[in-house]
This record gives sequence, C-alpha cells and structure tokens, in this order.
Amino acid sequence: MRLRKKLLAAALTTTVGIIGFVAPAHANTSQGFVAGSGAVTDDFGDEGTVSRSSHTRSGATGLWQYILWADGAKESDGSAFDASDIDCDFGPNTEYATKDWQRRYGLSADGVVGTGTFGRADNKLAQVGDLGEGQIRVRYNGSVHTFDMIRNGYNSGLNSYGYFSTGSYAFYRYSSAPSDCV
Repeated sequence: MRLRKKLLAAALTTTVGIIGFVAPAHANTSQGFVAGSGAVTDDFGDEGTVSRSSHTRSGATGLWQYILWADGAKESDGSAFDASDIDCDFGPNTEYATKDWQRRYGLSADGVVGTGTFGRADNKLAQVGDLGEGQIRVRYNGSVHTFDMIRNGYNSGLNSYGYFSTGSYAFYRYSSAPSDCV
C-alpha cells in the first residue's frame, strides 16, 4: 500500500523521482537492472524484455508501468492507465495497456516490452539538468504526464549501476520487484 499512496501523490504532481546510474552501453537483463549511458535518448533501447512471461514481477516492469501512466495508455475497460495501476506486476491489464501504447507508436502490438518498445520510449527522454558529480536529471515527456529520473555517474561516489526508486531505494531489477511494490 505504501507504493500505491506514493504513486497517487505522484499522479497529482506529475513528477516521479527515480535515481539512475550510468552503465556500459550494452545493458540487458544479464546486468540485472535498467541502466543507461551516453545520450539519454538511447538509454532504454538496449534493455531486456518484460512481459507476462519474462520478468513479470519486477522493478523493470514498474518502470515500464510509469511510462504507460505518463503516456495515458488505455486499459481494457477504456480508462487511462493510472498511478494506482503501477504495481510492478506485468498482468493482463499491463499487457493490454502495452498493446495500446505499441499501436499508438506504430509498433507491432504484441504486448511484449523488448528492445523495440523500450527503444521507442527512450525517444521521449530528455536531459533537463546537470546536477554535478556525474549526475544528470532526465525527464520522460509523456503525452499526459512527465516524470523525472536522476542518472548517477560512476564517479558520483555510488559505486553501483542501475535505476532505483527514491522512495525505497530499491533497484529496478529484472529479477525482483521493490519491496514496497504492491
């Protein structure tokens, strides 16, 4: 429930904070987490797959659900994917909303978030600030909402890579969901 309350608050403010770290250019599920480096508009295009059969309950799925929320993807009942739908579980609702998102952006609507889908989403990323010490602020510019992420460089003193929630400091991993995901 703690995450759901945080997400509802985020929907009202339309800004969600996620912290990230720079990683080598070839990110994928074998790294274990969502990562990015170089230009922000290619941070997600080399990510692994999330779907109903791959990394179904994971922090990476939670990040994808933020994107669905930001772009106002439609659920099976015709309503918009909202903050309370972000539960880090790639169930039928997320699959339906993913297919809607893929159709909107001219992709094959298979309901699987792979390199093509993640790669299309990262076109909506923009660097909006330099925070120093290797940290940059990155914004996802959704068609309905935006959310911000902080991408930390290795030289920031945090000797690890990967996106994680600022609320729980739980990594957006492919192998598990943050403990406060409901």
